[in-house]
Formats: sequence, structure tokens, C-alpha cells
Amino acid sequence: MTKSFGKGALINLLRQFARLHSDKKQISVGFIGYPNVGKSSIINTLKHKKCCKVAPLAGETKVWQYVSLFRRVNLIDCPGIVSNTSDSNADMMCKGVVRLEFVTNAADYIDAILEKSEAQNVLTQAYKIETWKDGEDFLSQLCKRTGKLLKKR
Repeated sequence: MTKSFGKGALINLLRQFARLHSDKKQISVGFIGYPNVGKSSIINTLKHKKCCKVAPLAGETKVWQYVSLFRRVNLIDCPGIVSNTSDSNADMMCKGVVRLEFVTNAADYIDAILEKSEAQNVLTQAYKIETWKDGEDFLSQLCKRTGKLLKKR
């Protein structure tokens, strides 16, 4: 990224935080959150070089990684954290917590994804499908629009 939105503001905030805690020898700032939301990418952007590995799949960051941003400020890249273990499998799929290679039947989660209100707006804009009855109807309309629906024999 060449023009990162908010990068300068975040660096200024970290500098102010370091000045505020000038009595401390070093300050560590951790980036925590769900898997695959961009924690490592933020650190790479702040450093303006690739110092943390990133991947399009959840689970690339395996252990905490300390990265020095300034002389007294360290950034900590943490693996994704899943806080609520009482979530259903469908909720965990929607949050991107489960790696796709561990999903046995992806069709089981289509209805749960389509029920999310924010997903409905995104899907309507992205695929130009206004209404659907259920997951099978949505996929049928999508396949017809993209020419992927096979003809019956």
C-alpha cells in the first residue's frame, strides 16, 4: 500500500503514548483480534516493510512476534483469538475462525451466512441478486447469472 489511511495518525498516537509513559523503559502495543482480520498487515504497514508473514487464510501467525517500531515502542503481532467458544459452527464460519480445509460440507453453512443482515446488503450489491428464498435459491440464481449452472440430462 502506498497511501495508507490513518497510518500517520496511528504513528502519532503511538509517539504520544511513548511520551506520556516516558518513565517506562519500553512500551509494547499488542494487536489482538479474530483470525485473518489484518493484524500482521497493520504492523507491516506501520514498519513500511514486510516483517510479519501474512496469508489469505486464518492461522498464518502461530506465535507472538515482537517488532520494534521506534526505539522505545514495540509492536506485538498475536495469533487470532477466538473468545466465545459457545458460538455455533455456523457463527465460527461467518467470523472466519475455521480454516476452509477443515470444513466437511460447506453447503451446511450457506443459509447461516445469508441470514446475516450485513451479508445480505453486501451480497445484493456484489452479485446483483435482490431476493432469495434460501441458500439453494441464492446459489441457483448466482449460477444462472454467471453461466455456471449445468443443464439437466
